[in-house]
Amino acid sequence: MEMKTVGMVLNPTLGDRVAVAARELQTYLERKGLKVLLLDEHAPLVGENGVGKELLRDICDCIFALGGDGTLLSTVQIVAPSEIPVLGINLGGLGFLSELGPEELYPGLERILAGDFRLEQRLLLRGKVERSDKAVKEVVCLNDCVVGRGALSRPCRLEVRVDGYSAMRFNGDGIIVSTPTGSTAYSFSAGGPVVEPVVAAIVLTPICPHSFMVRPMVLNASATVKVLLETSVAGVNLTVDGQESIPLIAGDKVVIDRYPRQLKLIRVAERSFFCVLREKLRLEGLKDFVSDKE
Repeated sequence: MEMKTVGMVLNPTLGDRVAVAARELQTYLERKGLKVLLLDEHAPLVGENGVGKELLRDICDCIFALGGDGTLLSTVQIVAPSEIPVLGINLGGLGFLSELGPEELYPGLERILAGDFRLEQRLLLRGKVERSDKAVKEVVCLNDCVVGRGALSRPCRLEVRVDGYSAMRFNGDGIIVSTPTGSTAYSFSAGGPVVEPVVAAIVLTPICPHSFMVRPMVLNASATVKVLLETSVAGVNLTVDGQESIPLIAGDKVVIDRYPRQLKLIRVAERSFFCVLREKLRLEGLKDFVSDKE
């Protein structure tokens, strides 16, 4: 893959820290002969003019997301229709999805510009809100679609159908429908299983169900999940990757299935999924690799 034009998406909440990092990165890339474009809403941070999301997607060969996992998740909404590769650059925080941190950024970029990298594909989900048999909103997510109650609302009653069959029906705080990538995010905190990113699966994780028999499920990625909101409790929302919240009302249906395209992440580090788990989740006592002789 030849890189001629690089787009940058920033986390504006990091203020001067992301502005300085973006200016330094822009200077570095331009000295290497690349053209750099910024998203119009972020460009003023570095004193530049930017372009809209559609133009960024159409022109750029790849996107660099500067900030953390939240920045990368917001970038998914830009690149999903076109499968443009994304490089996550972590400027602080957990950075579970990000590939490069401040220390290894420029050595990593040297490898990327020399073509020494690989593309890792991640499954995406598509969510659609149906109201009175009409689609009122459609979204794409990398981590999860969450149907759940707000902080001050009462528990909601949900029915979950898989390929037309009723799989769950319960009172509780909601349900997380996640990808394998998202299995180490909110779903993990709610007691769901960890799933390797290479597995084609959809994970259902109930949130505080008022029934011992309602447990997490792992589904084939080809499944269609339909979540029906049966109660008129105020404050129930569909939350997409923790980035967007859509209010729901009684009778709404949220239909979730596999998005027809995948996310392509730029990878340079030779780390296994289990090494990343150990490092990011601080799992002590685990080794990089254990031979059969040990």
